[in-house]
Parts: sequence; structure tokens; C-alpha cells
Amino acid sequence: MKKRLAAGILALAALAAAAAVWAGRAPRFAHAVPDYPMVDLTGVVARAEAGETDYRLLFAQTGLGAPAVDALLEEGRGGELEDFQARYFAPCAWKTVKGAAVVRLEVTEKDFEFAPLEKGDILLTPSSRCGGWRNGHAALVVDAEEGLVLEAYSLGCPSQLSSLSTWQDKAAVAVLRLKGVSEERRAEMADWARENLVGLPYGLFSGLAWLGESTGPPATQCAHLVWCACAAFGYDIDGGGGWPVTPRDISLSPLLETVQVWGLPQGQRWPS
Repeated sequence: MKKRLAAGILALAALAAAAAVWAGRAPRFAHAVPDYPMVDLTGVVARAEAGETDYRLLFAQTGLGAPAVDALLEEGRGGELEDFQARYFAPCAWKTVKGAAVVRLEVTEKDFEFAPLEKGDILLTPSSRCGGWRNGHAALVVDAEEGLVLEAYSLGCPSQLSSLSTWQDKAAVAVLRLKGVSEERRAEMADWARENLVGLPYGLFSGLAWLGESTGPPATQCAHLVWCACAAFGYDIDGGGGWPVTPRDISLSPLLETVQVWGLPQGQRWPS
């Protein structure tokens, strides 16, 4: 009896030690600002169109990719590039708050501004972690004008429509878009997702059987939901190439282009 008790205590101690090590391995990243100086954007802002050199400069100075820059210039909102620059470089206080179960979220005290979004855009954030795993979160924009996203949030919560505003306090965000795919096609994809992927049970093991059929899967999780919407139209955005698909896997997909990054190390869609 004493031997069994001692063995049990040792097993619990080993488990506790392993959990402590695992929790301690969580990346220390939460929010990054550029480590280089701001530059004057007056000349770029004055132009009606941007060239390749302008795109590189503006991405480094504002976190906006070519699609976002083009949208602002086409809408006559080039002057806002300097506002995006100021927010991109501004120091940002953040804190850790409790999420569902053992999840911890990193949020800011001041909301950031999204660049012009379109239906079918993909939102990613690494600002969610579970012990030593920075699991992150993903969502799909299904109505840019109304500011609605589709997401599978956590265990016990079916996939649902949420307000874009719930993403504006994330400590780091990447907005991605299918590259070379028409706006109409992406809108069709978002509409399909809204019709087929709302109200699904949350399933940690989603993705073992569903391979992109015309109807939705029996269950889903955040990254799997976004992957399903794209897979149903023939686009496999799992850049990790294995199961399960995660927000980080989506960030690695060569099928996606960057619309905007905020709070992430320069040039990255996900902290390394």
C-alpha cells in the first residue's frame, strides 16, 4: 500500500513538473512594434498609385500589404496611410486575461484600426495560448460592410457569427486574402460558409474525415472552419500540410497574400 502511495505521489510530482515546463515554454511574444525609425510618407501619400518600392516601404511603415494600400488609394483615402503608420509605431500596453477553460488571451487597452476588408478575408491572431502552446485563433469575414465574422470559438460553443469589433483588442493580428482569386469568388465562398458552417459543434479532432464536400462538416474548430470554407472551393490553405490544421498552418499558406499585420514582428504573419 505504501509503495503504491509513494508511486502515485511520484507520478503526480512528475506530471506537475512536466506541466510546469510545458507552461514555461509558451513563447514570450505578445505585441511587437518596429525597431527602426519612422520615415516621411508625404511623397507616397500624394501619389494616386503605388509602385513596388512604395509597397515595400508602406508595408514596413504601416503593416499594410498591397491590397490594403490599393484600396485606400482607390477610395481617395491615401492620407490615412500616415494614421496607420502612427498606430503601427505607437507603444501599446497589453495584458493577459482569462479565456475559456485554461486558455489565456493577450489583449490591448486600445483598439486598433482594420484596413478596408472584403468578404472572404481571413483573420488570424497568435494572442491566445494554452499552457505552452500558442494555439491562436482564426475567423472568416462573411460581411465586411456589417463587420461580421464567422468563427468557432471554444469547446461548448457552436460556430457562430460575431462582430468584427471583438477582434480589435487582440494584441497581434494578421489579415490574409486568397491570392489571385476574384472578389466575386471570395464573396461566394463567404456566403457558402455562412450557409453551411454556422451552428456546428466545436470539435478538437475536426478534419479527420471531411475533405471539402459540398456540405459542411459535422464539427469544426477555428482554423478548420476557415480551411473548410476555402477547401469547398478547391483551395487547400493548410500550409502545415498535416492534421490538425491550426491558425499557424494557415499563416504559412502560399495561397494567401497579406492585407495587414499589426503587433507582429516585421514581415511575419505569425511570431517565429
